[in-house]
Amino acid sequence: MTPLSEMIPAMPDADLKTLRANAERLLGRGTAGQIASANEILPLIEAEFAARIAAKPPAKKRAPAKKKVVVADGAEPVVKAAPKKRAPAKKKVAAAAEATAS
Repeated sequence: MTPLSEMIPAMPDADLKTLRANAERLLGRGTAGQIASANEILPLIEAEFAARIAAKPPAKKRAPAKKKVVVADGAEPVVKAAPKKRAPAKKKVAAAAEATAS
């Protein structure tokens, strides 16, 4: 059987996180053999996470909003900023209930 230390590079991130959580748990309440194994495997897990983070490309920054040029008949062009998205309007429940009560 393949030792766990050789399987770490091929593990998906979710499995690696679970393995780290289990190793940390065993450090607190495992047998002497489990604690020794956890102490041996935790640095390997942390090194693998560090290597994966370093290998990821940097996050892309969002491009600024484009500006809109508005031209009225015979006027100079006016540059307007792109409209910002707004939250949906709240319903006026209290006003509607009051109107029906009258």
